[in-house]
This record gives sequence, structure tokens and C-alpha cells, in this order.
Amino acid sequence: VTSKDRKDQQRCLQACVRSFTRSLLAGINVCVLLDDQRTRLAEARLDSDLTHLVLHVPHAQHPVALRCIEGVSCPTATWPTVSYSEESSLQCQATLTIVGGQYLTFVFDNTRVREYFEMCLKVLIIATGRETDEARDSGDTDADKSPKVEISSC
Repeated sequence: VTSKDRKDQQRCLQACVRSFTRSLLAGINVCVLLDDQRTRLAEARLDSDLTHLVLHVPHAQHPVALRCIEGVSCPTATWPTVSYSEESSLQCQATLTIVGGQYLTFVFDNTRVREYFEMCLKVLIIATGRETDEARDSGDTDADKSPKVEISSC
């Protein structure tokens, strides 16, 4: 891979994440998987400080600090499935693992949308982690505080 290719890849990634961030700042509709396996339509927004993903449902908001998201994953080939249709629908899901053993699963229309969401969110989380590390290194004690994250069924 040449230096020009790397720069082109970096430019494409930046454009993709910029577009994703703009969309999240405006708000996007997402389906959230509930504990009883039903889905609930919600609006996901990124706050203006780019530190929290906020789920808006009727009469409630559920903020999730990006720095509290430990991982974003989708089902793998080793996950047990009952049927082909179940396996296919699992591939459209992305699960956020949140500090404290909490999970939040989004269901997308297709795997391409799920992959886009997953990758861009991972980049935002990495960027947030770097900012938090830099603040901690500079002596900012607020960066060391881990806010309590509460996610409940919508």
C-alpha cells in the first residue's frame, strides 16, 4: 500500500465518519431490541459535545456515554441459531456492551447498514477514548469519573 493509497483511505474514512456524525447530531431512527425480543423504534442522537449517544423514546431519554461503551459487536458464525431466517436477522443486529454489564442491541434493515453503523461508532468511541486519556494525562480529574449509565427497556 502506497502513501497515496493510505492518504486516500484516510480521507474516505474521515468523510464517512463526518457524514455519520452529522446524521447522529440531527438524529436517526433506530430499532432497539427489547428483553422480550420485540423491537421498539427510537431516535438516536449524538449530543453536541460528541460524548453521549442519547436514545429518545416517548416520554424518556436514555443517555449512554461513549466512553462507557466497551465494545460494539454483531453475532458471529459460532452463535447458536434455530433457523436460517434467525441467523439472517441476527446479522442485522449490533450490540453495544456498556460498562457495568449492560447491553443495548440495535436492529437494522440489512447487514450493510449495520456494518456502517458499527464501524463509524467504533471510530467515534476510539476518538472519545483518546480525548479522555489526554484530559486525564493533563490532570483533568473530571475525566476519571465514570458516569453511571442506565439503560432500561424503552
